[in-house]
Amino acid sequence: MSASQDKKRRQAERESGVSPKTLAEREAAQKARKERRTWTIVGVIVALFVIVIILLNTNLFYTGTTAMTIGDYKFTNAEYQYYYNTAYNNFLYQYGTYASLMGLDTSSDLDEQPLNDTAISLLQSSMPSSLSDEDAEYTWHDYFHAVALDNMVKSTALWDAAVKAGYTLSDEDAEEIDAAIDNYATLAEQNNLRGADGYIAVVYGKGVDSALVRELLERAYIAQAYSEDVFYSFEYDRDEIDSYYDEHADAFDALSFEYYLLAAETEEVTETVTDEETGEETEETNDEVTDATMAEAKEQADAIAEAVKGGADFAETLADEIEDAELTEVLNRFGISVNSSFSDDMSTWLLDADRAEGDVTVIESPGIGYYIVRFSDRNDSSYYNGVSMRHILIQVTDSDEDGEISEEEKSAAEDELEEILDEWLADGGDEDSFAELANSKSDDGGSNSNGGLYEHIAVNQMVDPINDWLFAEGREPGDYEMIYVESTNYTGWHLVYFAGTDDISYHDCLAELGLLSTSYPDAPEGLRERDYNAWEDELESTFSVKINSFINWFAKV
Repeated sequence: MSASQDKKRRQAERESGVSPKTLAEREAAQKARKERRTWTIVGVIVALFVIVIILLNTNLFYTGTTAMTIGDYKFTNAEYQYYYNTAYNNFLYQYGTYASLMGLDTSSDLDEQPLNDTAISLLQSSMPSSLSDEDAEYTWHDYFHAVALDNMVKSTALWDAAVKAGYTLSDEDAEEIDAAIDNYATLAEQNNLRGADGYIAVVYGKGVDSALVRELLERAYIAQAYSEDVFYSFEYDRDEIDSYYDEHADAFDALSFEYYLLAAETEEVTETVTDEETGEETEETNDEVTDATMAEAKEQADAIAEAVKGGADFAETLADEIEDAELTEVLNRFGISVNSSFSDDMSTWLLDADRAEGDVTVIESPGIGYYIVRFSDRNDSSYYNGVSMRHILIQVTDSDEDGEISEEEKSAAEDELEEILDEWLADGGDEDSFAELANSKSDDGGSNSNGGLYEHIAVNQMVDPINDWLFAEGREPGDYEMIYVESTNYTGWHLVYFAGTDDISYHDCLAELGLLSTSYPDAPEGLRERDYNAWEDELESTFSVKINSFINWFAKV
C-alpha cells in the first residue's frame, strides 16, 4: 500500500470513528458509562429498599392507600384490620373456652393452622358462604378473613342505604360511642399503653386509632338502627301467620310429658380377650347389661306402663315398684328441643299427630334400659303472650370449697345483691339505670353486655322461681324482686326487673321471629328473618369486593 493510500485510510478511519485510537477511546468511554450506569442502578435499588423499609415502618400502607373497594367505597388496610381483629376477638369471646378443641392455637400464626372438620361442624351455622368448597383446605386466617369481608360488605351496604334514607347518628348512640372510646383510654392506662390510640392499635392493628374506630362505630350504629326498622317493617295477616306456624308445628309446638328411665341391672360377664401384639389370650370379667337383664327391665317397665294406662298415678306406681325412683317432668318443651334432646324413637312418638293426653309407652334405650313415657299435652302457645325482663345475677361462691353452699355463703351473696338494689333505688330505680348496673355488676355472661335483658320469654323457659314470678297474675312493668335460685347449673341471687309483656301471642311470636335461641341452629327461621334476609341479600349483591393484593401483601394482618 502506498503512503498516500495509507494516509487516506487513516483519515477515513478517523472520520468513521473506527481507528485504533478512536476505538480504544470509545471502549474506555463505554466502560465508564457502564460503570456509572451500574452504580446508578445499585444506588436506585438501595434507595428504593431504604424507602420501602421507611414506608413499612410508617402507616402509609395501612392508612394512606386503598386496600380494597366495596361498591363505590374505598377502604384502607387499617379499616380491614379493624374488621378482621373484631371478628377474631368476638370469636374468642364467644368460643374461647373451646378454641383448643376446635384446633385453634391463639399463640401461633393463623395462616398456618388448618380449619379442621371439628371447627367446621361447630361453626356450620355461621360459616361464610365463600368457604363452601368441600375440597379446599382452609386455614383459620381464611375463616376470619372471610368473616371480616362479609361484615364489611354488610355494614357498608346497610350504612349506605341508611344514609340515603336520611338516617343519622342518634344522641344516645353518640353517647355510647363516646363511652366506648373513653373506656379504651382507661384500659390503656391500666395496661401502661399510650392513650386510647395506643391500646386500640394493639387490639385492632397498625394504623387503627380512636378516630377510625369512632368513624366505623358511627357507621355501624346508623346501619343497625336502619336494619332494625326494616326488620320490623314487614306486615303479615292472620292467614300468613297461621299457615307458616302450621308448616313448622313440629318445631314450634310445646310438649309436656313425664318419663322415667328404668335402667337394666348389670351382671358379671367373663370374656376371652386376645392381646393384639402377643396373641396371648386372657379372661376378663366385667359388670355389664345383658340380654337377660334387658328382658327383665322390659318386663318391669311394661308392667308399670300397663298400670298407668289403667288409670294408676304414674309417680305413686313408680314409687311402689322402685325404691327412690324419681319421675322427670318436662313442661312446655318446644318440639325441636325434644327432637334434639331425646332419641329418635321417643321424639317420633311424642310428636305423632295422633298423640293424646294420657298415652303411655315403653321405649328401649339400647344397652341401658327402657323409658316409660306418659304424654300430657301439646299446645301451640296461643294462650299467652311472652314477656321481657332484665336481671342482675350474683352467684353464691363456695368460699371454703367443700362442695356445699352454706347459709353464710348464701347470705354473703344476698347482702351483695341488696347493696346493688339500694344503689339502683338511690339512682332513681328506672330501667335505664338498672341496665347500667346489670352491665357492670351481673355475673350472667349471657346478658351482662346488653343490660341484663331477655326478651320474648316463653312459659317455663326460665327456672321455676323466676318463671312463676314473671307469669304471676297482675305482673306489671317496673315490678322487681330478689329471687334465690338453686339449680344443677348454678346457685345465686337474682334481682329481676319486669320489662313488659309482648303485644302478640307467643304463637305469633314464634311464627314471626322463630325460636330465639342459638341452641337450635337447625330451627326454622321466623317470617321476619326470612323476609329480612332476602331483602339484605339483594341489597348486598350490589356491593362487589375488589382487593388490592399489592397493598395487602405489604400490610398484612
